[in-house]
Amino acid sequence: MRKKTQVSLKQIAEATDLSITTVSRVLRQQGEISEETRKRVLKVAKELNYRPNLLIQGIQTGRTGNVGVMVPPYNPYWAEILKGIHDELVENDYAPVALWDESILAHDNREEFMLKQMHRLIDRRVDGVILWPKVSEVYGAHLDELESRELPVVTIDHELEFADSVVTDEQLGAELVARHLYNQGHRYIGHLAGDPHWTWAQQRRTYFEAGLQQYPDASCITMVGSDDADKVPGIARMLLSLKPRPTAIFACSDWVAYEIYAAAAEIGLKIPDDLSVVGYSDDTSRMSLLIHPALTTIRQKPYLMGQEAARLLMERVNKINTSDNRVRTKMGCELTIRNSTRKL
Repeated sequence: MRKKTQVSLKQIAEATDLSITTVSRVLRQQGEISEETRKRVLKVAKELNYRPNLLIQGIQTGRTGNVGVMVPPYNPYWAEILKGIHDELVENDYAPVALWDESILAHDNREEFMLKQMHRLIDRRVDGVILWPKVSEVYGAHLDELESRELPVVTIDHELEFADSVVTDEQLGAELVARHLYNQGHRYIGHLAGDPHWTWAQQRRTYFEAGLQQYPDASCITMVGSDDADKVPGIARMLLSLKPRPTAIFACSDWVAYEIYAAAAEIGLKIPDDLSVVGYSDDTSRMSLLIHPALTTIRQKPYLMGQEAARLLMERVNKINTSDNRVRTKMGCELTIRNSTRKL
């Protein structure tokens, strides 16, 4: 079988009796070309099964059409964000180049591994980068080395001074939870907060505690969680062993709420009879519906967050937004009330 070769602009030019420059302008949609010439070139290009050489175009234009994405597919929440990023990039004829921040290759030095992953993207000349919190922190720590690349950066669920960001409206979400639990009659409420390294966790805690402070007869006890999933069950048990014990707990995420469920079951507490629980995420896996009782939680908009992150990056890459002011997009959220909370 004869090996197929890449069709060149020269071949199209010879077949159409036009110059290579004219063919190139037609295929790149540049300059003023007559409709007759345009149709002639496109017809021959289709007949020859021409595909553009993006590597050469990247050298010529300084753009590769690739965007680095370091957002992990750890759970349905992030999977939806990835889907939104993918769909928006593809709509703009860009391709995501995805690397994860953790793998069996990471060994013990996780930060060093993440930095190498960042370099893998940069060395492939991506036109911009979309990051999640853990990688954002490493990126920020090596800002002096990386900002000289002048790569547009968008972070999700975490804010950095030099990057645009897309986050959930944490004030809205936290206040919705505080109001709901207060209206249910709860006056001593626990909060199992997220790792304080991440701005989403900081804000979620700050706004929840501030929301309860609006009610003079309400109080909050907060225990700070860990980024290490193995440590969360122990923290949940500590929170439930307090005397007096909170009558309700606001978990910083749905998966943390699941650990609250498990810790409550260990000591014989029934939800919601003995303890009300509220989560945060309500991702598309619908686990919040499948656990018993179904979880009251804040529903975020991960798919739209992913789309918005990609849209912001496209504005930077295409020089639509050249402002030095960083864009801080806040996505709305809503409280979904189910059976894990009840009136006292």
